[in-house]
Amino acid sequence: MKNATITNISKPLQPIMVAVALTFLTACGGGSDSPTTPEDVIPPTPVPQPELDHSGLTPLKADTIDDTEYLSGGDATVFVADEDAFSTRPNPIADDFTLDGNFTSGDHIFRTPHDGAGPLLNTSNCQGCHLNDGRGVLPSNIAQPFTSMLVKIGDGSGAPDPVYGDQLQTFAEQSFSTSDFASGWPRFNGSTNGDVLLGEAYTYIEFAEVTGSYPDGTSYSLRSPVYKTKDLSFGEFTADIRFSPRIAPQVFGVGLLEAIPEQYILALADEDDTDQDGISGRASMVTDVLTNKPRLGRFAYKAQAPSVLQQVAGAYRGDIGITSNIFIEEPCTNLQTACLNQAERETNAAGQADISDLELAQVEFYNRVLGVPARRGFDQVNAQWNADVAAGRQAFFETGCIGCHTPRHVTEEAAGSVLGEIAFSGLEENAAPIDMLSNQTIYPYTDLLLHDMGGSCTVTRETKDEVSCTSGEECMYVQRCDGLADDLVQGMASGTEWKTPALWGIGLVQTVNPDATFLHDGRARTIEEAILWHGGEAENSLTAFKQLNQNQRAQVLTFIESL
Repeated sequence: MKNATITNISKPLQPIMVAVALTFLTACGGGSDSPTTPEDVIPPTPVPQPELDHSGLTPLKADTIDDTEYLSGGDATVFVADEDAFSTRPNPIADDFTLDGNFTSGDHIFRTPHDGAGPLLNTSNCQGCHLNDGRGVLPSNIAQPFTSMLVKIGDGSGAPDPVYGDQLQTFAEQSFSTSDFASGWPRFNGSTNGDVLLGEAYTYIEFAEVTGSYPDGTSYSLRSPVYKTKDLSFGEFTADIRFSPRIAPQVFGVGLLEAIPEQYILALADEDDTDQDGISGRASMVTDVLTNKPRLGRFAYKAQAPSVLQQVAGAYRGDIGITSNIFIEEPCTNLQTACLNQAERETNAAGQADISDLELAQVEFYNRVLGVPARRGFDQVNAQWNADVAAGRQAFFETGCIGCHTPRHVTEEAAGSVLGEIAFSGLEENAAPIDMLSNQTIYPYTDLLLHDMGGSCTVTRETKDEVSCTSGEECMYVQRCDGLADDLVQGMASGTEWKTPALWGIGLVQTVNPDATFLHDGRARTIEEAILWHGGEAENSLTAFKQLNQNQRAQVLTFIESL
C-alpha cells in the first residue's frame, strides 16, 4: 500500500479512529506476518448517537415523569398555591438583601398609579390589568368598560388606523385623576373639535352559547364572542378595520422564557411541516428597538416583543400613557388634536420621559424574577406522582398536545438589564447576570412559536338591534369570528396565528383571581372550554382529546390543572 502514513494528528485519537489506524498498519505488515486483502478489512461498527431534543437533553417520555418536573421554574420555583402564587419572590431573591430590595422597589412601582399617566390610557398602573400579577377579568356586564383588557386594532394589512393608532384607549386621564371615573369615557364625536379630550372608543363583548357533544355523548357548551365597538370620540375608523380584544395575562416566569437560547426555540420551528404532523410552528421575528436588529419575539399574544424590557416599556406607553426613553412619544396620533394639546400641558417637558430608566429597570427586574409556582400532585417524601396526574400527562403527550406546548426548556446565562445595574445611587454600567434564571431546566409547556389556530372574522356596521347601518351615533362596528381567529395581522403573525401560551401555573389562575377566565379574550370559562376552542394546527389533537373516554379526559384536565 502506498502512502499509508498518518501524520499531523494534533488531537487524541478516538476509539474508532484508533481501530482504523491499526487496521491500516496491520495491512501494511505493521502488526502481522499474514497478508490481508481489502475484503478482509471489517469496517468498524458506528457508535449509535443518542436522540436529543431541541435543548440537547434526552427526550421526555409519555409514560415516565422525571422527579424534577415539579420544579417548574428551576431555582425560581416557589411553593405557594394560594392567592399569592403569582406574586411571590423566590428564595434566591428573598435571601439576598440587595436583590430583595430591588424586587420590593419594582413591586411598588408596578402597583402604584403613575404621575403623568395619559393623556389616553386603559389603566393607571400595571396592577390595574394584571390583577395580583395574574390575569385580568371580563366586565360583568356591557355597561362596565374594559379595565383589565384592551383592544388592538389595524386594517386588513395590519397597519395602524390613521386616527386611532394600533390600540384603543378607553379612557382619558380625568377618569383616574378625578373622582369622576365616567368623566373620561368615550362619547360619539366628543373629541373631534380638539377642545375636549375623551377616551377613544367603548368596546364590549356579547356571548352566544354554542353547544356540542363528545363522541361518547357527553355534552358541552361554549361561549362564542361578538365584539361591539361604539362611541367613537375622534370620528370613524378606517374602512378596513379589524379588532382584537385581549385580556391581560399573568406575568410571572417571563425572565426564564427570555433566557432560553434563541437557537433552541428556532430548532422547534417547522414552517413547512416537514414531519407531516399537521403542526407548523413559525418564529416571530421582530425588531429590537434598542438595537434596531431583528430578534425572536417571545412576549404578548402574538409574540410582538423580543424582551421583557421592551414588553414592559411598550405596555407603559400603550396601556398607561407613560413614556420612557425607549418609547418617548405620547400615545396620541397626529390627528388627535385634543390628545396632543393635553400632552403639552403635562408636567414633564416635551421629550422628557414620564418614567426614569431606574424605575423601568426596577419594574423589569420585578417581572423577570417573579416566582413560578411548583407543580402539584408530586409527593416529595416518597418521590411519587399522583396517579391521575401521571395518566393525564401521558394522554397529553400521546394526543399530540406537546407539538405546540413543548414541556421542557433549558436556559442560558440570563444577562442583566441593558439599562444597567440597579444600585443605591442609581444605575451603573455592566449589570451582572441573574444567577437564579441562568442555566435552569424549566417546564413551561410552550414553544414560543406562532401557530395557525384556524377560523375567520367579518366586520359589519349594525345598530344595537342588529339592523345594518353605515354611519351615525347608533351605528356600531361589530366583529364576529369563527374559531380563535381575530383577523388582525401583527408583524409576522397573521389573523389566525397566536403564540403558544405557557401553561405553567394555569391550574392556579382562578385561585389567584376567582373571576379570571381563559384564552386571549377570556371567552373560556374553564380549561376544558379552552381546549375545545382549539382548531387549525391543533385540530388533530382536539380530535384525539374528544375521542378519549370521560375518565381519560378528566385525567388530562387533572394534569393540566397540576401545572
